[in-house]
Amino acid sequence: MEKISRLFYFTVAISLVCMILTSCTKPGHYKNNGKQVTWQGRDIWAGPWSKVVDADPATFEDLGNGYARDDQKAFLEGKIIKGADGKTFKCLEKPYAVDASHVFHKYTMMTGADPKSFMIHGQYLTEDENDYFWCGKPIHVSDKKTFVIIGDKDNEFTHWAKDKYNAYYMGEQPVPLADYDSFHLIKETNSMGVQGKYAADKYRVYYKDHIVEDADPETFTEIIDWVGQDKHRVYYQWKATDIKDYNQLSHIGGFYSDGSHIYTFEFEVFEDADPLTFRQLKGSSLWYVDKDHVWWRGKEMKEVKEADAATFQLVDGYAYFNGTTFWTRYAKDKNHVFFDDAVIPPDPETFEIVQFTEGGATTIFDKNHIYQGENSKELQKYLKDKYGK
Repeated sequence: MEKISRLFYFTVAISLVCMILTSCTKPGHYKNNGKQVTWQGRDIWAGPWSKVVDADPATFEDLGNGYARDDQKAFLEGKIIKGADGKTFKCLEKPYAVDASHVFHKYTMMTGADPKSFMIHGQYLTEDENDYFWCGKPIHVSDKKTFVIIGDKDNEFTHWAKDKYNAYYMGEQPVPLADYDSFHLIKETNSMGVQGKYAADKYRVYYKDHIVEDADPETFTEIIDWVGQDKHRVYYQWKATDIKDYNQLSHIGGFYSDGSHIYTFEFEVFEDADPLTFRQLKGSSLWYVDKDHVWWRGKEMKEVKEADAATFQLVDGYAYFNGTTFWTRYAKDKNHVFFDDAVIPPDPETFEIVQFTEGGATTIFDKNHIYQGENSKELQKYLKDKYGK
């Protein structure tokens, strides 16, 4: 659960940064001097700015809320809305607009939407005579009369809906529904108001647009977004696993252990790993070792065959001016130095990474060579004090 907590707080932090940055930019407006159209704004830090709009000044019309048109094109906040007909374009409630033949969500033409029958039920849910749409994308509803959103239609993190034929996870394909009346979410929402990815009726369990293999609806619980548990076993997304009890697992970085096996993120057995000695190197999310192997986890898990597991260690940088250490992408064993998973030339016994002055460049060296940085007075003194040369 530690990994999930880190992901949660990271998401919150990113959201707060985005809110701060957005609040520091005032809403823009169009300016047409008869010769050129511009979209203008003001950033609290950078000050006023403007960009030229590819519009005809003679026929340009500001429609409000960032929308505009000329006799050929339509615009949102100075950008062309591709495929829109300027002569018939009109804005509805932002972020929706129409022309004679199409409906638009922000800058994107909504596939299959009919402008003549188009209705807006909120910022996210819309409808025409044939279908419902969520955030501008068709839901592909089979029966409009029995279609309902499960949860708050004005919450972008609402994911589920149903009609008498199908369950719908927004953005995915419909999945055949076994029982309309008993269909419900396994986890209503998390602390951020985001609906869970599992749902059930009295006959089946569903994960997004899949039926969960052999799952028991009465005892099924959602552990995290992609992990479920019932009285029989653990599930990864919609797939049954051989693991009986999630609570008996321990986390080792991005892996799991039950004491007898090491499992990947997808709950597949990691065949080569020794369950008694497998560990993640402290201070790195990328390196794993056991008594016989060293692995680098880049885009995929890769065994570094040149590495000696018994002597393998990370190489920290050293801030000479204040005596602290810092993380680097280097590691070493008794035979080699590694940058990520690649063997590099330096001597492992004397390899060092030192920042001699605050704010200064990092010097990478061993007792024989300088690989990065300058042969500074600080380095010469350091080498003389340490190696007598």
